[in-house]
Amino acid sequence: MDRYCTTRMLKNARFLQIQVGYLPAREPLDGFTSLVPAAVLRRMEQMHPSEIKIKKLADMLTMNQLPRPKVKLDAPLFSGSLRFVQTAFATGNSSLTVPDPDFKVAMQYAALAVVPISEYCAQYGPNSLAVDSATIQFEATLTGAKYNDSILSGWVDQIAKANGLGADSCLVFLNPQGVVNTDADATQGVLGYHNMSSSKVPYAFVNVMGQGLTVQDQQDVYAVALSHETAEMTVDPHANGGNPEVCDECAGNCSVDYRNYFDSRGVWLGGAASPGYYFFIDGIATPATVAQCPAPQTGCVYPPPKPAAAPR
Repeated sequence: MDRYCTTRMLKNARFLQIQVGYLPAREPLDGFTSLVPAAVLRRMEQMHPSEIKIKKLADMLTMNQLPRPKVKLDAPLFSGSLRFVQTAFATGNSSLTVPDPDFKVAMQYAALAVVPISEYCAQYGPNSLAVDSATIQFEATLTGAKYNDSILSGWVDQIAKANGLGADSCLVFLNPQGVVNTDADATQGVLGYHNMSSSKVPYAFVNVMGQGLTVQDQQDVYAVALSHETAEMTVDPHANGGNPEVCDECAGNCSVDYRNYFDSRGVWLGGAASPGYYFFIDGIATPATVAQCPAPQTGCVYPPPKPAAAPR
């Protein structure tokens, strides 16, 4: 099964919702793909209206052209901290959450990964990334063990208000097995996405597809998504199409899977899982290749660029 990120899909859905009026203002619990097939929403910006077999939608897109993904920046990059939210999902008589040991491993991984991620993203502009060591606890009551991005966005606003958080915090949600975000269903191959709430707080969603997590993630159940969404959020914190998405070209959405591996000191080891690797991150496209789908391997697998020396 292909694995992919649904950030672009949600951007396309918002266009249909706000600019075109094709989708209702209130998202259904089963997500936007219950109204428009995921295969269309995922790549709608690449499709000619004649390829879309839903006549009303095709007619609307003929009159309202969907913006193409940006290559140049319209807004600054993110600078701030990742704030991990440990969510307990109440579903009937049970409560589901990512186990505490696994949650701590994911945070440990993130603290390592943000260093090269920030260096790669600096190709697009100034940024800073850190991982706040404090965990935010949150309880959510669900109907039928499912929710959608609109509900998640509301939680972000609630948590941000309660904790006095703003645009310099990105809330990170790790979704356990047994709970479904209908805009990012792991059984359909979705690893995660990032977005921004109505109060202008960025957030990242990651499906955790196993237990017994390790920093090396040899099971391949969380690190790709967590690094992917962190990098794309860093370059495109508003998730509104103003800045490019920088990982889709290197993994998942463009049918390739390029990664960068590091040792325990953060030294780059290359694009293969050598015996001494300690962690890996998703490939991050260079500015010269970010418009290509897929980007060439050389545009995704390379050592983190070092900051240029200040002029004397």
